[in-house]
Amino acid sequence: MLLILHNARFRRVWLNTITNDMALMVFFTVNGWLALSITDSAFWTGVTAGMGGIGLMTTSLFAGVLVDRLDRRKLIMASQIAQAVLFSIVAALIFTENIGLWQILLISFLDGVIVAVKVPSRMALTLDVVGRENLLKANAANFVAMTSMGIVIPPLAGMLVGAFDIAWAYVLMAGTLVISAAIISTLHGVERPAKEAPATPMQDFKEGLRYVFTTPRVRLLILMGLSSEAFGWAHETMLPVMARDVLLTGPAGLGYLLSAGSVGALITTLVLSGLGDVKHRGRLFVGGYVGFGLFLMLFAASPWLWLSMLFLALAYANVAVYETFLSTLLQSTVPDAMRGRVISFQIFTWGVTGVSGFHTGAIAAILGAPVAIALGGGVLVLNGLRLFRRLATRYSEPTPELAPGD
Repeated sequence: MLLILHNARFRRVWLNTITNDMALMVFFTVNGWLALSITDSAFWTGVTAGMGGIGLMTTSLFAGVLVDRLDRRKLIMASQIAQAVLFSIVAALIFTENIGLWQILLISFLDGVIVAVKVPSRMALTLDVVGRENLLKANAANFVAMTSMGIVIPPLAGMLVGAFDIAWAYVLMAGTLVISAAIISTLHGVERPAKEAPATPMQDFKEGLRYVFTTPRVRLLILMGLSSEAFGWAHETMLPVMARDVLLTGPAGLGYLLSAGSVGALITTLVLSGLGDVKHRGRLFVGGYVGFGLFLMLFAASPWLWLSMLFLALAYANVAVYETFLSTLLQSTVPDAMRGRVISFQIFTWGVTGVSGFHTGAIAAILGAPVAIALGGGVLVLNGLRLFRRLATRYSEPTPELAPGD
């Protein structure tokens, strides 16, 4: 966390991150709840998240080309203003009692499209600002921002929804995103890496595809991320259902669950943010992956709110280790000129989290939300144990930039 004090440019990026994550955590708390309250259906709650995932997946790979060609700071600003407009529209629809399922699905899709541009822009900008030698600390500090907001914001959002109209939550998101965009507008002096030769956007896109699929280290990291998002993070779409139907609590209880998970992640990321170069990265990387799945299975089996909060905290503590090392390994092993496109593949896997709402919602509608979550966690445990030796050795030490085919 000392990096925030010592690097003024990263401090602006971090403040943009933490204010953005305020809005993100409100969105996680209320968007699924809005769908559930309108439809009373676990399936449509999952589909709502799925539409966001589709928007993210269909846009992310092309967004990577933009990130490598355009000013990343301006892309972040434009994305956040677009989200603010989107959430203002949702608030107006709710206030005028014109909100319906199709509007929620459309808004979720458009939000996914915007996030596909915003997130890789900020991730690539982080390395531009801090350099490779400080990337692990910077990624951990960004996770601290997200998890801190994850502790504070969901309970407040839940209480806001319980006490007032849910529309005010969308007003809050819009205002926070405008502030976040204003903060990043003050960042100057960060130059985009120069391209070696002029190329068309389609040539850049094809080059990025070829690089990811022909570079074994990068390809394996992307596939690990894909499996985690498809089966582990699929639990996120079912948290409103777990809160209401299994744990018998309301939106405030959903906020407590999200907050507890963030406490676990915060403790881990605070430790990581203070570390220097870390040995045995591969073991920590896989251990976090397996631990995430294991504690999700225990969370699914819990009938009590306090115990569910504990298991979710432990699950997120493990995933913080896994996600921090995944982002660091991925960004630190690719050429600067390729970074945006490679990160866009990681963002593509994040879209799978939302799309997983389709199959998770279907399983939950038939067998119940706990079974749907437990199945996803079990897949991570089995896959992590299967790949443990291979991953632990391949990523045991920091690696230099990779050329295609390495």
